[in-house]
Amino acid sequence: MLGDTAIAVHPDDERYKHLHGKHAIHPFNGRRIPIISDEILVDPEFGTSAVKITPAHDPNDFMVGKHHNLEFINIFTDDGKINQYGGAFDRDATLQNPRGCD
Repeated sequence: MLGDTAIAVHPDDERYKHLHGKHAIHPFNGRRIPIISDEILVDPEFGTSAVKITPAHDPNDFMVGKHHNLEFINIFTDDGKINQYGGAFDRDATLQNPRGCD
């Protein structure tokens, strides 16, 4: 969630038409993020049909980010720590793999 740069909704979903072109405030870092419409990624029949978009961390979101010219935010340092884009989660703690999996 820390690298989210948009919220996508289906363009034909009546529940969200009033939000097209508006912005939301990211709850963890206060960043203003656009609410975009995307008919390819968003399935209006699945869940809330409002999808968070994290272009730097997900292949599908990457394509949406390119298509909508979204900001790509990498929240990790080279050594696995959360960087300054992590807001309140900006820490010196390194992520650990508890099961020893690669």
